[in-house]
Amino acid sequence: MGLLKSLVTAGTFILLASTVIADNTKISKTFEIHQAFPNIVHLDIDREGASPGDVLAFDADLTSATGLSGKLSGIMFTVRIPDNAIEMFEDRIAHLIFDFGDSNTLVVTGSAKYPHKGDGQMSENQPQLRAIIGGTGLYMGSRGQVQTSRNSDGTYKHLIQLME
Repeated sequence: MGLLKSLVTAGTFILLASTVIADNTKISKTFEIHQAFPNIVHLDIDREGASPGDVLAFDADLTSATGLSGKLSGIMFTVRIPDNAIEMFEDRIAHLIFDFGDSNTLVVTGSAKYPHKGDGQMSENQPQLRAIIGGTGLYMGSRGQVQTSRNSDGTYKHLIQLME
C-alpha cells in the first residue's frame, strides 16, 4: 500500500509541475522577419574540404511587413561530418545576432543539420528551430525560439516567438 501511495503522490506532483511549467511557457509575441540573401564566408580549418571545426560566417539584411529592419550576423561551426556515403547531412552549431538597431538585439543559438554537399546553406523549406537565449534593449532578457526556413530564391524567413 505504501508503494501505491508513493506512486500516486509522485504522479500528482509531476502532473502539477508540468502544468506550472506549461503555464510559464506562454508565447507573448510572435513576428516574422524576412532575411535577404546572405553574404557568406567559408573558413576551411584543418583538413582540406569539409571537416569538423570548419567555420561559416555570414551577414544579411532583415526586414518585416511591420517596418522592423536590421542586420543578421552569424557564425556556424561544423561539428560532425557524415561517416559514410549514405548520410546526407552534417551537424553545425550556430550563434546568431538579430540586430534591429538602437542596441535592440536578439541572441540566438542552437544546432541543426545541413546538406553535406552544396553551398553550405540549409535545405529549402526544411524549418530549423533555435533557442533565443537573451537580448539587449527592447529584448533584454528575452527567451523563446526562432523557426528559420530557406526560401527557393535563397532568402530566408524567421518566425520569432518570444515567451512571457
